[in-house]
Amino acid sequence: KKNYIFTLLLAFCFSNLSFGQYSDLFISMYAEGSSNNKFIEIYNGTGSSVDLSDYMIKGSNNGGDWKGARDLTLTSTLVDGEVYVISTDQSDASILAVADLALPYESALHYNGDDAIGLFKKDSNGDFNLIDIVGVPTVDPGSGWDVAGVTNATKDHTLTRKNSISGPNVDWANSSGTDVSDSEWVVTDSDSEWANLGSYTPSATEPCTTDAAQSAAGVAAF
Repeated sequence: KKNYIFTLLLAFCFSNLSFGQYSDLFISMYAEGSSNNKFIEIYNGTGSSVDLSDYMIKGSNNGGDWKGARDLTLTSTLVDGEVYVISTDQSDASILAVADLALPYESALHYNGDDAIGLFKKDSNGDFNLIDIVGVPTVDPGSGWDVAGVTNATKDHTLTRKNSISGPNVDWANSSGTDVSDSEWVVTDSDSEWANLGSYTPSATEPCTTDAAQSAAGVAAF
């Protein structure tokens, strides 16, 4: 009987070895590169398809609050495990090749390093609330915000979200961090990581260990 239960538990453990789920959509990549090579990538790791009409993007400009002319209401459905890429319409051809939406000026994607960009979600009252952000609206940091200890990282850099996060974050100070270890982002040079745009590798859920399965089997048998 113990062996039978143990076998069932092992089968359950391995059948549930899957990628971790996240609390909501979040910005998985951000780039402020040369010329108009600017994009964000939004990842869905919630475990279900998501109606993007429940989300929108907002952008600020020159230390001002969210600018109405940069509001972007999203459409379509984002399948679990997939990303949605938004860029300027004058980005490099390799970016446009994977972009789901390419925007003309003026838009939330026409930011400089000192402009914030945020992801918002509609609540039950139909109001859109901030759920994830790069930068801080109403604040002008100069050339850009520091991220992971890199000065002016939101200008002339690509930011990639670490897969160790649990979901979006409205606290930019916490998200950007002070060094490599406590930041939610990996900072790379301008016009880098384009080959990884259009996909995101989430963290994997740990499988059950043999010892844990044996212990559970023992309890069940008892």
